[in-house]
Amino acid sequence: MLNLLKSIGLWLCRILFSVEYHGIEHVPRSGAVIIAGNHPSYLDPVLVSLPVGRMIRFMAWDALFRIPVLGWFIRTMGAFPVDIRRGKGESAFLEAKRILESGQALGIFPEGQRSERGPMGKLKTGTARLAIETGAPIVPVTIGGASRAWPKHRFLPKPAKIVVRYHAPIRLDQAERETRRADRAFQQEVMQRVAAGINRSLHPALRGADLMERWYRQPPSHLRTYEVAPLVVAIVVTALADVRRRLDESVAGIWMPVICYYFMLALDLAVIRPSRAAKWLRNSLPVWLILVWHRFLASAAGLPAGELNALTAGGVLATFFLFFYEDYYTLQKFVRGLVVVYYPALLLLTGWPEPRGVMTAALLFCALFCWRQRVLYRWLVVVVMIALLAVAWALTGPPAPALAVYALLPVAVMAYLQTFVNAAYDIRRAGEVETATQR
Repeated sequence: MLNLLKSIGLWLCRILFSVEYHGIEHVPRSGAVIIAGNHPSYLDPVLVSLPVGRMIRFMAWDALFRIPVLGWFIRTMGAFPVDIRRGKGESAFLEAKRILESGQALGIFPEGQRSERGPMGKLKTGTARLAIETGAPIVPVTIGGASRAWPKHRFLPKPAKIVVRYHAPIRLDQAERETRRADRAFQQEVMQRVAAGINRSLHPALRGADLMERWYRQPPSHLRTYEVAPLVVAIVVTALADVRRRLDESVAGIWMPVICYYFMLALDLAVIRPSRAAKWLRNSLPVWLILVWHRFLASAAGLPAGELNALTAGGVLATFFLFFYEDYYTLQKFVRGLVVVYYPALLLLTGWPEPRGVMTAALLFCALFCWRQRVLYRWLVVVVMIALLAVAWALTGPPAPALAVYALLPVAVMAYLQTFVNAAYDIRRAGEVETATQR
């Protein structure tokens, strides 16, 4: 049951919060060990426990065990009840000591309560006392991003990227444990080592989160180069439709989507208040425009629109939403790359009118980009994109030689992104980090 709950929980957390784990190998597979971490959110015991292949026994307020469903869940996950009333702390300590002496893993948050957003402050010495008296190693754990996912005074969680790092165990010398067992200074020294291990990774995580939050509040970017492309394409397709005497029947399909697109851009530049949602809306607009506009453009220009656009749209959207918890710059590179793939693919249709050409170029780009950028679930993306292409070929016939041209297009775009776009984004990021550091 525990393994099943962990598998389901890990899957949900990676979808909802794009949680990443590092250093799990530092947690011993057997024997007594103390897992000690910062405590920024309600999620922390679950986050720390999920990837570890053994039960971690966390202290939990005894009243929680009387709540239906929740009590069963936390007990199944390994929590044990503790009476938090004044004067009852020693009984909790003795129970924790018994757990360690029986060779189990103990989870503990040395701050004693959920922390405010920031580095760890003064820690209680119970963790050090347990390590001194039992000889159990201490594995410090840094939980970064959870304070944004479920802050102290928020009723429900919200999406945010979370990174959990397990650090190398702190093992106390046996002779020193015996000679300094009751030494308060020794206990403080041990806790300083624990705090230092946690804060070493926590400080960069907090700086990164602060930087991203400031970036979301910045005024919107000016019109980007790839955001001008739809206007150029609309003018060219209008000319083509006029030459082919299709303008009267096509003008609305050509211009209404692009007018709505630039109207939304104008709202973002002049009206909408800067926020995370506003910036995500801005970056999603080129994707939605391509998906809505494709059939109208192809029809107006007399090009094959393709019979399986629903598969193309599903694959692109599924890939796009994976970037919701990825690095924001990676999202921008994906959108830029998709635009640079799509419009040349549309142009290729004039010389190689293959109905599956745009689909092939778009889905292969999604697979290549996710693989190269090491996006979460990149293996799944690659498999799904290949499966969609296989379904398309099964329904419409085997690949034609012309598809090789479209298959090379995403490769060329990836080379462009790696050569030029990566450098530009790295310069921007470095400049913003430097500015944030100076503040």
